[in-house]
Amino acid sequence: MDVGIVVPEKEDNKIAVTPKKEVRRTIIRRRKAKPSSSIDNDDTVKGIPSHIYNNRELQIAIAQTLPTDYEFEINKTISRIEKSLAVNVALQFPEGLTMYASAIGDILVRFAYCYQPPPLTMKEKDYSDNNEEVVPLPRKIQSLSILGDVTYGACCIDDLSAKSLGCDILVHYGHSCLVPLTRTVIPCLYVFVEIHIDVSHLVDCVRLTFRQEEKERRRIRQSENDVATIEACVMGTVQFRSAVIEAADRLNDDDISESPHGEQQAVRFRAIVPQAKPLSPGEVLGCTSPSGLATLDIKAIASAASRRRRRTKANNITEDGHTEQLAAVLDDDDENVEVGERIHERVMIFVADGRFHLEAAMITNPTLRALRYDPYSKTLTEERYETVKMKRLRRDAILETRRLISSSSSVCQWGVDGGVAGSDVPKSGDDIANHILLHSPSPLSHQSTYTDNNGGKTTTMTMGIILGTLGRQGNPAILSRVRALLRKRGIRTAIVLLSEIFPSKLEVMSAGQCGIRAWVQIACPRLSVDWGHHFTVPVLSPFELFVALGEVADSTLLTVANDGEEEKKEELTGYPMDFYSNSGGPWTNYHGENKDRKVQSYEN
Repeated sequence: MDVGIVVPEKEDNKIAVTPKKEVRRTIIRRRKAKPSSSIDNDDTVKGIPSHIYNNRELQIAIAQTLPTDYEFEINKTISRIEKSLAVNVALQFPEGLTMYASAIGDILVRFAYCYQPPPLTMKEKDYSDNNEEVVPLPRKIQSLSILGDVTYGACCIDDLSAKSLGCDILVHYGHSCLVPLTRTVIPCLYVFVEIHIDVSHLVDCVRLTFRQEEKERRRIRQSENDVATIEACVMGTVQFRSAVIEAADRLNDDDISESPHGEQQAVRFRAIVPQAKPLSPGEVLGCTSPSGLATLDIKAIASAASRRRRRTKANNITEDGHTEQLAAVLDDDDENVEVGERIHERVMIFVADGRFHLEAAMITNPTLRALRYDPYSKTLTEERYETVKMKRLRRDAILETRRLISSSSSVCQWGVDGGVAGSDVPKSGDDIANHILLHSPSPLSHQSTYTDNNGGKTTTMTMGIILGTLGRQGNPAILSRVRALLRKRGIRTAIVLLSEIFPSKLEVMSAGQCGIRAWVQIACPRLSVDWGHHFTVPVLSPFELFVALGEVADSTLLTVANDGEEEKKEELTGYPMDFYSNSGGPWTNYHGENKDRKVQSYEN
C-alpha cells in the first residue's frame, strides 16, 4: 500500500523519510457531446415537432410576413393548437400588436394540422377492427376569432369571452402570465413577444453618460486617483427581458482599465437584475415592481451572479475542449475592490418605449435616479416622478374617505324626505333599489336621510365597490375581503361591474344626497394613483382602503407634510406597487386565498 512516503537507499544506516509532494487536482466535468444528427432526424426541437420546425413553407411565410425582431412563437403556437386538438381558436393582442393580428391568424389557419395523418391510436384501431366508424382527428382550424376589446395588460386576458364564442384555446400576446393557467376556463397560451434590440448601443449609451458625468466631477474636484462605482438595477418590460439580462452582464464585464479610446476609465459598473416574484427577472408591470432597491446589498448579489457566470463560462470551455483556459476563468474574481474605489451612485436603468411601467418602479423606489432607454428612438433619458405630490393627493382621498366613514352611523333607520320608515329597513342592495324606485321618480336627485340616536338627520353612507370586468382585472376574492371589512363597520355597499372606469360614469352614480359617497375599485391600482384626483368623490385602490380603515399602518400617506423637511422624509419611503407580487398584502392578487380568485366568506 502506498502511504505517501518515499524511502531512499540506506546511507550510513540512516533512513531519510521525505513526504510525497501534494498534488492539487482539478476536477473537470464534461457535458455529454451533442448528437451530430441533423434536425430532420429528431422528433422534436425545443419541444416543437419536426414536421412544424422543418416546414420550409411555414418558415418562409413567417419571415416574409412578420418582423424579424419580434418573436411571435408561431411554431410553438401551432404545436400547442395541435396538441390541444383545438379547432376554434381565439387571439388577443394589445393595441401595439393588433396590426399583426390578421397575418398571424392567416398563418395559423393555413399551417395548423398541415401534415400527414398520424398512425391510428390503439383506441382507433379497436374501433376499426370492430368495423365501427372511427372519429377522425381534427385536420384544420374551423374558426379563428380576434378579440377586439382594449387590452392594457396580462390582467385583461379574456378567456371568459373566448369561451362564450365557443373557442377551444386562447392565445394572449404581449404580456406575461399573471392569471394562473389553472384558473382560466379554457386552455390559454401566453406569448411574451420578445423583441430583439441593439444591446450594444444601450450599454454604450450608459457607459458614455456616466463617464462624461464623472469626467466633469473630476474636473471640479481635481482628483484622478479613485474609481467611481455605479450600482445599477437594470429592468424593463417583459418584451425586453433578454436584453435586460444581457445588458447587465455586459456592464459587469466592463474592463475598468481602459476605455475604447485608450483612456483611463473613471467609472466601474456593478449591475444586477432585480426580481419581483413571480414575475420574470427584471420584469416590471404598471402595478408591480421590485421594491427596496435602495437598501439591497448589490455587491453581494452581483458577486453571486458573477460566480454563476464564471461557472457557465467554465462549462462552455470544457465542453469545447479548451481546458487550458479553465484555470484563468476559475481564478478570475471580480469581487476584489480596487484601491480607492468609491460607491458614487445607485441608479435604475429601464428598457421600455414608454413611461407607464417605469413609473411603477419610480413610485416604489423614489430615492433612486431613473434612466430610460427607448430601443426604438435609441435614446437614453433621465425620468422624474413627483412622488410627494402623488402621495399628498392620495392622502387627501384617504382622509376624506375616513371622515365619511367616521361620520356615518352603523345603526340607522331608512327615511324618505326626512321621514322614518320604521320597520321597513332595507337590508340588501335589491331592497335599496326597490325602495328608491317605489318612492321616488328621480332616484339620483332624491334625498334620503337616516335618524341617529340623538334625533339628528345625517346623510346615509354608501360605498361603492367596483369589480373590473375587463378580462380578469377584477379579483372576486379581493372583493370578498373588501366587502367584509366594510360590513364589519356597518357601511352599506353597492357592487358595480365595469369594464372601464370613467369620471363621468361614476359622477352619475355619486350625484345627490343618496348617491355613493366613495368608491374602491378592484381593477387597476394605477387608476387611483394616476387619475383618482379627477373624480368628484374619492376612488381608492384596495391598498388605500385598507389604510383608510386602519387595517394597514402607513404613516407616509397619512402624515401631514407642509414643510421641506417633511417632504424629504416622504420621499424616502415608496408607495407599494405589489398588486401581483408574492410578497404583497391582503389587497393583492397572490396573497393567501386571493390567488384562487374565488368568492370567500370572511364573516365572523
